[in-house]
Amino acid sequence: MEPDIYRELMTHLGKVGIGYPQIDGFLDVLKKTLTVEEAEVALGLPTRLPPLEVEEVDKIAQRLKRPIEEVERILENLAEKGFLYKRQMSSGKTGYAFIQIGFGIPQIFFWKREVSDIAKDIARPLGKYVVKATPQNRGTEKVRFYRYVPVNKAIDHTLQAVYTYDMMTEVVNRARKIAVVHCPCRQIGRLLANRECSHSVEVCLKFNELAEFVLEKGLGREITKEEALEIIRKSEEEGLIHFVDNCQEEIQNCCNCCSCCCWTVMPIKKRLVPRDYIMATYYLRTTDTDLCTGCGQCAEDCPLEIITMEDDLPVVDESICIGCGVCLLHCPTDAAQLKKKDDTEPAKDFQTLHQTAIQEVTSNEK
Repeated sequence: MEPDIYRELMTHLGKVGIGYPQIDGFLDVLKKTLTVEEAEVALGLPTRLPPLEVEEVDKIAQRLKRPIEEVERILENLAEKGFLYKRQMSSGKTGYAFIQIGFGIPQIFFWKREVSDIAKDIARPLGKYVVKATPQNRGTEKVRFYRYVPVNKAIDHTLQAVYTYDMMTEVVNRARKIAVVHCPCRQIGRLLANRECSHSVEVCLKFNELAEFVLEKGLGREITKEEALEIIRKSEEEGLIHFVDNCQEEIQNCCNCCSCCCWTVMPIKKRLVPRDYIMATYYLRTTDTDLCTGCGQCAEDCPLEIITMEDDLPVVDESICIGCGVCLLHCPTDAAQLKKKDDTEPAKDFQTLHQTAIQEVTSNEK
């Protein structure tokens, strides 16, 4: 009967947030890392909560009809293994909840510099899982969880009336706490030895509540705003792409992505999924033909390889362009520019973004 509890837990995880994708690759991870007792207690954890929200241990124990002390002991084990958030609530009691896809699962196993033995053991099933799960974790029909933010040069030189939430400098300056961790995409790629990537690894920034969680778990290191801005600057030098939560306020994540390893950029580059299926895109590349000299630098720099030179002018495939602005970085005449894609805007804040998605999912279930 042992496999049944893991399958039951996988089904339960399908209702966490907007749901863990139901892919057997993660079932293998559960079997490798959780005991039967831990899986049984995990079935009592809440589901339709936004990321980083928790529920009091008393309510979890009551749902399971088991003693609080016993449940809390097992939840502590699950938190230690990297499956749960925990924090003290205003009541003074400890709260727990599943770590949600994209906010620690499956990244948490690879955020530290030294990858643990268990991470090495589960790297292959996790690698298979994220390849299949990322397109399913885009959000809902109306909500995309993430968006790309243009490089600073695009903001400084070519865009008019830019909103502050589209500026990485403002995202950093508004953060109350900042942590940096290692890129899980590159860590898994290197562990599996199936991708070569020369880009920096300690470049993933976590803000506010997610930063506090990372620091409490010892998964990253706290940095200053000046250090965060330097990471942003160096990432742009390497041609990496800024990727953040699709909201205006209380942003928790900033990944600096490459197109060879990143779980969201790579599928778009390889045309495995349509761009808008995964991400919210707010800008597109455009060219000032009066300034363009036809040097072709932007075509060489484009991480998605969607710029071609025709009659000495760059032609952009706007159906795939993500508006990252990397193609602007080395343009000698500032002919490479960005334009607003349309009038849509990110959600007001992190809570609104995820509450809207959860409401859409639960409404569709009725």
